[in-house]
Amino acid sequence: MNLKTSLQVLRNGGLLLQPTDTVWGLSGDATRSETVALLRDTCQIPTTQGLIVLLWETSVLDRYVVRVPELAYDLIEYAEDPLTVIFPKGKNVAENVLGPDGSLAIRVLKKSPILDLVQAFGRPLVSTIATVAGQPSPRTLADIPENIRQAVQETIPAPAGWQPTKPSRMVRLGVGGEFEFIRK
Repeated sequence: MNLKTSLQVLRNGGLLLQPTDTVWGLSGDATRSETVALLRDTCQIPTTQGLIVLLWETSVLDRYVVRVPELAYDLIEYAEDPLTVIFPKGKNVAENVLGPDGSLAIRVLKKSPILDLVQAFGRPLVSTIATVAGQPSPRTLADIPENIRQAVQETIPAPAGWQPTKPSRMVRLGVGGEFEFIRK
């Protein structure tokens, strides 16, 4: 990966195609509504569906979540597999990233081919599976639909030994710390 080039693509509002901690993903700057709209259009994701943002560490959660329940830190720290946490109310991201109820889905990367990129960028990345909504996750770069490959400004190659896994587990947190697993 050419970190400088990838950062420039993100700063210019472009999209990246890259391996994540789970599957092939399509990503961009989560604070730019036009980038989020392009990602939604490319993958045909309805506006009634919230999107996931990727962060580099738990210490920055409060920058993007109105109130972080203490339980969130424990869930993220002790999760053995990638975990996406849906918080009741997000902030400081583009409105079109949020769910219809204002919720924000966040995955804090632990081990990922793009962890250094997200950390160097210093802002959340909006990310979705690199396919058309409702279609299976691509196993290889060749499995990614042509329209998605053409919509990106850069493709970050998978590092040696990287294999896609299943999408992350998802848990919805309530304001009072209650939680519900919605994808296991």
